[in-house]
Amino acid sequence: MNPIIPQMLGIFGLFIIVISFQCKQNRNFFLMQGIGSLFFFLNFILIGAYGGAFFNLANLIRGLLFSKDAKKLWKLLVIEAIYIGCLVFSIFLDNSLKQMILTLFPFSALIIMSVFMWKGNPKNIRYFQIAYMSPSWIVYNCFNLSVGGIICETFNMISSFVYLIIEKKNK
Repeated sequence: MNPIIPQMLGIFGLFIIVISFQCKQNRNFFLMQGIGSLFFFLNFILIGAYGGAFFNLANLIRGLLFSKDAKKLWKLLVIEAIYIGCLVFSIFLDNSLKQMILTLFPFSALIIMSVFMWKGNPKNIRYFQIAYMSPSWIVYNCFNLSVGGIICETFNMISSFVYLIIEKKNK
């Protein structure tokens, strides 16, 4: 397959996710995020990064579950179980020890981030995004050569920095 096709899918997913931040209604935001995640799913499948692919599908489910009444414990437990299933499935499909180890970075970040999202503290979410979530995905994306993923996580980090700066100025 032409290597440009998976990269274009990832870049298209990046644009959709960036545009989603302009949505005023949660329903539209989650719809756009889901479509962006779908394009990243295709990007990662085509480059052979199965963990990234399945984690993007799980992120779609997490967004839908947490969009309303996020503090319900069963929702957190369901999404954590889905991430574990994604990890097991991707390890089964991966054919290299390096890829299996790389998959642990975003997996651990997603498990912890889900707890932060469930608790609902926006500052803690942003700090974790900057300190671990985005860096772990950037490492994963660099080793798997997902250009759209690298740019998307860089955008997420910058967006989190801006949020924290604005929050600090408002106080």
